Amino acid sequence: MPELVPGVKGMRKMFFALGVLLGAMVVAAGFVLADWLIFSRAEAEIHLIPDGYVGPVVIAFDREDGEPKKYENKTRIYGITPNGVLKTRFPKNDGTNHVWKFYYTKADGTKRELPYFLDLREVPAGNKDAVAIYSLASMSAPSNRGASDRSFFTYVVGKVTDSKSLIDKQHNINFSDL
Repeated sequence: MPELVPGVKGMRKMFFALGVLLGAMVVAAGFVLADWLIFSRAEAEIHLIPDGYVGPVVIAFDREDGEPKKYENKTRIYGITPNGVLKTRFPKNDGTNHVWKFYYTKADGTKRELPYFLDLREVPAGNKDAVAIYSLASMSAPSNRGASDRSFFTYVVGKVTDSKSLIDKQHNINFSDL
């Protein structure tokens, strides 16, 4: 008597192969997600800005003539200089899920946290005259000293109402000279 459903064994093999393939894809996706979420996280950062400083800030990475690396509780500490330029021995802080804290610091060590905004449209209407951090950007630029490209992180400190002129100053920085 002929088989009523031809190829049942073949279909079972095909479903098994598809199950193995789907399982492998799920495992691979898990590894990619873990790498993205866990292994490539940026280190947390604290930026200590001199009290009253207004203008662009530039951090130049991988500088032999830069400030030594400084950590506090596994967090990078960047002591911004009075002219707004910090050269550091830290490498660029690549990764995901950046955690930034920005503080005005007084000579006696007291700190006042400054808010930061990735989008100036998110600034509450009543806070446009308060000092904040904005126009954050990572970049690289060629060196005038013949070395390879250098990495930088830059942002602006100031009132949102002054953002046009302060961002213009930021855009006019010659990073190649740093």
